[in-house]
Amino acid sequence: MDHPNLDGLSLHEEEEEGFSFDFEEEGDGEQMDLRWCLVGRFLCEKAIHFNSMRVRMADIRKPLKGVTIKEAKSGTFLFHFAHPLDMEAVLNGGPWTFDNNMLLLERVQLGMQIEHIPLFHATLWVQIHNLPMGLMKEKVGIELANYIGSFVEYDKNNNTSFWRQFMRIRVKIDVRQPLKKDTKVKNKEGAWCTINFKYEKLGVFCFVCGIMGHAENRCEVRYAMDQDDGRREWSADIRAEPRRQAGRQGSRWLREDRRSREENGGGERVAQPNRPPENSGAGPTIAELDPTH
Repeated sequence: MDHPNLDGLSLHEEEEEGFSFDFEEEGDGEQMDLRWCLVGRFLCEKAIHFNSMRVRMADIRKPLKGVTIKEAKSGTFLFHFAHPLDMEAVLNGGPWTFDNNMLLLERVQLGMQIEHIPLFHATLWVQIHNLPMGLMKEKVGIELANYIGSFVEYDKNNNTSFWRQFMRIRVKIDVRQPLKKDTKVKNKEGAWCTINFKYEKLGVFCFVCGIMGHAENRCEVRYAMDQDDGRREWSADIRAEPRRQAGRQGSRWLREDRRSREENGGGERVAQPNRPPENSGAGPTIAELDPTH
């Protein structure tokens, strides 16, 4: 009986045979949809109530053309927008939180499997406090941002104030690494001084290890301690206070710089003489309806 000639046959080569396709945009509906999709996960260990989250996230952002939210796998969610402007607004307006848990978002990339898209970065606005006068400029902000994480944006609008309390930069941060609290810079006299970082919209983070996503009662570093002496390297000072937009009392003699006018929601204000509130008797005043007035 003749035996088949097996010379040159490689089973390994046979096993590796498959298909290779072109992932360039072809213009069909399915491919176009992927350009307007984000994938995300919440930076927490607990399970997220999907229905509550999807309603809450849609209500917060209010995308003009709508959004579809689906759970791709346990703990990973797909956000499909009907218009790219809505998607960009979500990316640029974050970070977003649900139950104080930060949402990590990335664009869906053609040719990548959902489970292989890295979701380890958050983009936050960081305030730089105690900078010496003369260092409040973009090139300094870029260097400091790259020390904290990766530079994304410098807030030029924060330059309009006559005197600024802090510099403001947008930074992409690896959530697996401890948050940077401060660093040192040289002042004009050549002496080192400490500048402090404060993070806006910061969710849950640990005072023991400085990593976002868990509190100290769930910290592996704390559990590895022989004895917890109660000292903490991080504190609540790392959180930036919410930026208030409330107006202030005015004076006809007081001129405000451009930044202050923008924060107060208008131009120069002139104080009005004191007079009793006008009420025609048609109903109660706002102060009577709202006990906070």
